[in-house]
Amino acid sequence: MYVRLWQVQGKDFMTRERFSRFFRIAVLVTAAIAAALLPTEPLRIPAVAAQSPAPSLSPAAAALVCDIENNLIAPCCWIQPISEHPSEISDLMRAEVRAMVAEGKSRSEILDYYVARYGERILAAPRADGINVLAYAAPFAALILGGWGLFFFRGKKRVLAPAAADPLPPPRNDSRYNDIIEKELRELDD
Repeated sequence: MYVRLWQVQGKDFMTRERFSRFFRIAVLVTAAIAAALLPTEPLRIPAVAAQSPAPSLSPAAAALVCDIENNLIAPCCWIQPISEHPSEISDLMRAEVRAMVAEGKSRSEILDYYVARYGERILAAPRADGINVLAYAAPFAALILGGWGLFFFRGKKRVLAPAAADPLPPPRNDSRYNDIIEKELRELDD
């Protein structure tokens, strides 16, 4: 059976049989590449959620460690905070944060250290400095302006246009056209 799938410059470019053969080869090559790239040993994902701050820390220090870990983004992919991200760099950063808290450094000192090392991007929430203030002020400004706009436009009464003094005149009864229409309708019925 010969079925054309498409033509290029008037010539058959691919038939169903040729496409089927091409598709099978593409699937086999993709499966071979995927099999080559799969790891030979099972993946080991550390149970990050089960980890808790070092037992030598006080409850206040442990809370500070958790707060800092939730406010730093993993620099390997910039997607998750280091408290949730299962990577070596996140493990290293968590250990560094615990050590800094154990040394007695404050939250701002630790965050400043990582900002100096990786830039502002390391922070989960931008600091309220300079242009970053817009990230915090814009939602409130939009809410206030939206409320003002609703109040202002809803408070205005709509003034309806005055009614037309004279309604449209009734259509004229033109008997000569009515006679012609009636005659043609009778002819159609017969």
